[in-house]
Amino acid sequence: MKPTAVRRLATERTLAELEAAIEVVSEEGVPPFELEADEAAEGLTHLLLAARVRRRVDGGEELKEAFRAEMSAVRDVLTNG
Repeated sequence: MKPTAVRRLATERTLAELEAAIEVVSEEGVPPFELEADEAAEGLTHLLLAARVRRRVDGGEELKEAFRAEMSAVRDVLTNG
């Protein structure tokens, strides 16, 4: 996972664009726009996290705080998994 790619997607794309891309990548494995990922699974991870961040931002949270909260949740899963 590349955190900078997640942040870029959350900044540059709308939630609707991210959700549509998630569906396309899940079904076809090919993103509708360029992703900074080495493989489809990594690209899907970036899209899913960016959508979570974007939801928080759209709900009124600052991008920086939303991004930190979601990355913290990922770290918690990885260390407790």
